[in-house]
Order: sequence, then structure tokens, then C-alpha cells
Amino acid sequence: MGRPERELDPGSGLIERFAYDLRQLRVAAGNPTYRIMGSRVGCSPSRLSEAAKGLRLPSLAATVDYVRACGMTDTAEWERRWHEINSQIPQNTQAAREPEPSESAMADEAHSQEQRPRALWRVVAVIGTALALVTATAASIRATGDAVPDIPTRCRSPVVEVRVPISVQPCVEVTDGAVVTSLALRAVQAVDGTVAYVWLYDIESRVPLAKTLRTCELGTLTAGQASTCGPFPQEVPPGRYTTAVAVEPGPRQSAPPHWRSGATGTQSQRVDTGP
Repeated sequence: MGRPERELDPGSGLIERFAYDLRQLRVAAGNPTYRIMGSRVGCSPSRLSEAAKGLRLPSLAATVDYVRACGMTDTAEWERRWHEINSQIPQNTQAAREPEPSESAMADEAHSQEQRPRALWRVVAVIGTALALVTATAASIRATGDAVPDIPTRCRSPVVEVRVPISVQPCVEVTDGAVVTSLALRAVQAVDGTVAYVWLYDIESRVPLAKTLRTCELGTLTAGQASTCGPFPQEVPPGRYTTAVAVEPGPRQSAPPHWRSGATGTQSQRVDTGP
């Protein structure tokens, strides 16, 4: 396990605030390791880690790599913030110009690229073996009748929405006979006028329950800002349900697009309300 990053105070200055927001972006993306992030954009983990230390403004290229490694394809807002901060901070804390790679460095990188497919296949083989063991173990537990622990609240890991830059985590819970839906959201970059839609999806009949549809107008959110939608207790017949969600640009509509087309939207884990 890597060394923990030092804590940042977003109120202590422009550079530390920028680094803090970069880290929040990483959290919203599921908190991947810097090694995984580096593999996504083809750069070293240390370069990305350095960008979020908050000691000096990272280079624009490192900033863009960091943002893209967190799953964002549109980096315009982060580039605008970088230029704004770079024009306001003292010369000795401005981003250092990154040197052009030498021929030997480029050769090393080319060799590394050649080796990556082989390494990837080894990783895939290991993961496949591990999944097979997990599946076999789970089957063994069910076959022997051992109880599987019941988790009253089920949430999916945060997923970054495609249409808007917001990370959303849908949750579902059974409380006092009611199915409770809720969302935890975090803006990946600044957004305005976004609307979250949440409803229950009947797994058995494969239809959304129209009477459970709820909406939340999120208003203006800055990059890294968190918000919630719900909780919404729902009285429904016995069955198997999941929380479904769509996050769309405003204005608010009576329902999100295509929400009746099946298992649409990001979904939470499932709950059973039957006897």
C-alpha cells in the first residue's frame, strides 16, 4: 500500500485548492490507484501523484492527463482554471515547463509499450483464476446452506454519468416495510441546472414503477462538490427491486428520456420485499 497523501486545505490558496479539487475528481471516479490512472493515459504514476500534492501548480499537460485518467474526456473547464491560476500565482510557484523526451527515453517507452500486452494477458489470466475461485466458493456456500449476510442498505459504487459530469451512487434500503431510494452525487466538474431522476425498477416484470419516480434539481455545483437526492420511502407490493437513476441536463422534465425502455440508467444493488 502506498504512502498516504498529505492532507490539503482548500482554503489555504489557489494551488492547494486546485490540487484538492483534482483529488476530489479522483475520488468521484472511484479512487483508482495512480498506477491504474497512469496506465489509462500512458504516463508514470509519480507524475500524476505529483500533480495533486499541492506544493506547486502542475504543468498543463500533467493536469490534462490527471483529468483524463479520471474518466473525463472534456478537459476544457480544467484547462481554463489552470490558465487562470497560472496567471495569478508568483513566478516561483508556476508550473515548470516539461522537458522534451530524449531519444533514449522514447526508446524505453516504446519497449514498455511492446511489453504491456504480454503483461496484460498475465494479469487477465490471474484475474480469471481468482474469479473462478470466488465463484466456486460462493457456490459452495449456497450449496452447504450457510447463511449469506444480509446488507440492509445496498449502494452501487459511484459511476460517472455520460451526459453530465456528475458521479452518482444509487442506493436502496428496506425500512419498516417500505423501499427507500436515495442518491449520493458529486460534481466531477462545475455544472449548472442539472436534474437527477430516481425511481424503482421492478426486476421481475422488467418495468419501471411510474409512481415511484422522484426528481431533484441540483442547481449549481462546483467541481468536487457533493449533493444528495432523497431519501424517498416507497410503498410497493412484494417483489424484487433496484433503484434506477438518470442524471440529465435541465430543465426539469416529467420523466428522463427513454426511461421506459427497460433497465435504463445506472442501477443500485437489489432488494427483496417478498415474504
